[in-house]
Amino acid sequence: MVKSQVVEREEIKFMIDDSISEELKFWHEFNQFTRSKIGRPYLEGRLYEELKKGVGEFLGSPEGCWFDAGCGNLPASKWILEKAQGDIQIWAGDIDIDGANEEIRQVKDAHLITIVRTDLREGWPFPNDFFDGIVGNHVFTFLTKSQKTGEEANGVLKEALQEAYRALKPGGILIWTMPKKNANTLYGLLHTLRYLLDPSRWRKHGPSLLLTTLKAARYTRKIERKGKKGIYTLLEKEECERILCSIGFTDLEWKDVFAKQSWLNRAKKPA
Repeated sequence: MVKSQVVEREEIKFMIDDSISEELKFWHEFNQFTRSKIGRPYLEGRLYEELKKGVGEFLGSPEGCWFDAGCGNLPASKWILEKAQGDIQIWAGDIDIDGANEEIRQVKDAHLITIVRTDLREGWPFPNDFFDGIVGNHVFTFLTKSQKTGEEANGVLKEALQEAYRALKPGGILIWTMPKKNANTLYGLLHTLRYLLDPSRWRKHGPSLLLTTLKAARYTRKIERKGKKGIYTLLEKEECERILCSIGFTDLEWKDVFAKQSWLNRAKKPA
């Protein structure tokens, strides 16, 4: 039933204003970089190793039906598959699914992933109480509508979290990451210095390791500037806790990830 709903959703032409179009171009370019030969070392680097470990600890042994929200190039989908111990089905959704469609060719258990074009700013194309778990890796705080700022921008984040709550089964869990409000890209780069100087990494990637670092820094600095301009909804942990609790989430847990520049949160929909 859900699959047929999703297929119909694929035919919808999203109404995207100029500001959203610029954002899509930026994230499309970033996704192209991370799945390129030059960008691959970024996803294999220290920052992502720590992030993957933290998400894995929160995942435990997932089973049932899961949603990779804002799937990009499917890193979260692959993490879920690696940790799964029982029957698993993953829906991977994003407004730009080019990267997911290309990356899925490299996924061993690709038949367990269904890719669906999904605008997370709007009502999600899934029924109530459907997912056992949802993972959103650095996505919800980047959702934006036009040039909304302040409380209006916070509303975009809350709407996405409300949709996650609606789509989760009772007892289901939400795992998501968000940059800290005052994240510092340069600190993150210093955190990876030992990784960059590791001889085994250089033997594997060569000079492209340095190029990867420079390109990654350029993208993350752009993200940092957008956050400071109010385009993204970067909040203090306490503000996010208030939003989650007001929606109905309980059992909130937090981890420092990405060189302590991002928060990783697990929240539960009461059974």
